[in-house]
Amino acid sequence: MFAVLGDIEFELITYWDGFESTFGVDYAEHSRIEGKPGLQFIGEQLDEFRISLVFHSMYCTPDSELARLRRAMRAHQALALVFGNGDYRGWFVVTAVTASSQQTDASGNVMAMTAEVTLREYTGDPKSPQVPSAIKSTVPGSGVVTGSVTKPSGLAQSVRDAVSNAKKAQSALQTAASTVRMVQKMASNPAIALTRVPGLLTQISGVATPLAASVPALSAITATFPDAIHVARATNQATDFVNAARDSLANVDSRNIASALNSVSGQFSSAGTLLTNVSPTLSQITAAIATRRV
Repeated sequence: MFAVLGDIEFELITYWDGFESTFGVDYAEHSRIEGKPGLQFIGEQLDEFRISLVFHSMYCTPDSELARLRRAMRAHQALALVFGNGDYRGWFVVTAVTASSQQTDASGNVMAMTAEVTLREYTGDPKSPQVPSAIKSTVPGSGVVTGSVTKPSGLAQSVRDAVSNAKKAQSALQTAASTVRMVQKMASNPAIALTRVPGLLTQISGVATPLAASVPALSAITATFPDAIHVARATNQATDFVNAARDSLANVDSRNIASALNSVSGQFSSAGTLLTNVSPTLSQITAAIATRRV
């Protein structure tokens, strides 16, 4: 998950096509006799984000995804925007949704669609900025927290470390898996394929390091986020698969390069499945960062 807006998740690999940010300030212009006008700072403008998305029938139902965005706009509710690394950007409202159908089937069903969502910052009541007046109910995703828990020292950093490391590992695993597929195509020429092994080992280390770091970070937040224990177990198992993949390349040569790459591919697939299965829980924890301000 790249980001979550309320209960709407944006996946980097499938949906994401662009992200544009606009920030600004306002100045009042005062005319002067026989001189250039003077500027006086008034205040900051509302932050505005434009998210470009691609929907395709291979991984979603384009019309359904568009309907979700339109419902969010028509609800007139402020939604928390949180990135996958735990970075909380604040409350935003959906002010515009633009869609363009790119491909349909013979019956008129949309097969491919591009969309752009415009978000504007919602400041709410300046005296109570944490609870915008547009919010009438509990923010989706906050149910992962069981009861009111006093925030202990260091909890905020533990949550961010846990989410950041897990997401970093997922991204690195996807990159490494792509490299494996590329090198597998070279297996018919073992000499060339072997030249890619050192780089692949470096990428595997880039997966193993954040995976290993995420386990203690996840374990540290289980008191506040009980479901984190399932993520910690899955992450620990995924670490074993990644380490096994690294071992498969330890003594690789021209005679076994093809079988070694097949083994690595299988280990990556198993690790990826584990991480994908716990991705919704990670999304809930990420959303809870905003709703609890941990």
